[in-house]
Amino acid sequence: MRKAIPSVSKQGYPAINLMKKTLIFLSVFFFLISSVSATYITGDIHINELGEAIFKVETDVPLNIPELNFKDGKLTGETSVLTSKEKELWTFSLNENSYDSIFLNIHLPSNLNSISTIEGNKNIIDIDSKTITIIDENELNFSTSYTLNERKNYAWLVWLIIFLIASLIYFAIKKIRSKKQKLKQAFPYINENEQKILEALMNSPIRQKELRKKLNIPKASFTRYILNLEKKKLIQREGEGKNKILKIK
Repeated sequence: MRKAIPSVSKQGYPAINLMKKTLIFLSVFFFLISSVSATYITGDIHINELGEAIFKVETDVPLNIPELNFKDGKLTGETSVLTSKEKELWTFSLNENSYDSIFLNIHLPSNLNSISTIEGNKNIIDIDSKTITIIDENELNFSTSYTLNERKNYAWLVWLIIFLIASLIYFAIKKIRSKKQKLKQAFPYINENEQKILEALMNSPIRQKELRKKLNIPKASFTRYILNLEKKKLIQREGEGKNKILKIK
């Protein structure tokens, strides 16, 4: 049996609600059957965008896949041996044992673009949830081919942001070091009080009046020191009147 579905669309599936009700009924039915059946397999298989199939399945006859774990009737784990890729087309195949009842939900990747083919066991497609439900008996022989939407890769943007932040930090440190070096070179040519003013401003800008009080320098002398440092282009003043701010130039 072969089915071709050109794209993931609700068109062509008007009975979605009825189908969901049918699935619920069939899941209950197959659960009851599995409890008395000689052989059964039921559960969910989630396929991610990397082609890894994650199993959450119950069965009394496990699949012959070494990567999966089978214990107390539960088949779990993940494997990539069931999927293959050729160019943009992914194919998932499940060809294993025979069972008296098969009820498996194959969940395709969330970024599914289109389903190209479905072959093998009887199945129902739920377009909304991107799920193919196998409802059959006898041999488990199923395959489906599909394409995915490419996810946008923003890794380059992260690296760009890291580069910009690192550049800003580098230039900020370089600027601070340059100022400190400039001040150290100026120390031999300024007096002790002017040096105290520069050292205070190296920490952070401060209002002129606050700095004078902090250093306890007479007003007339302090003004003379500030003018001298400005002439040497070591500091600059911003603002007017009592709100003038002093900072390293």
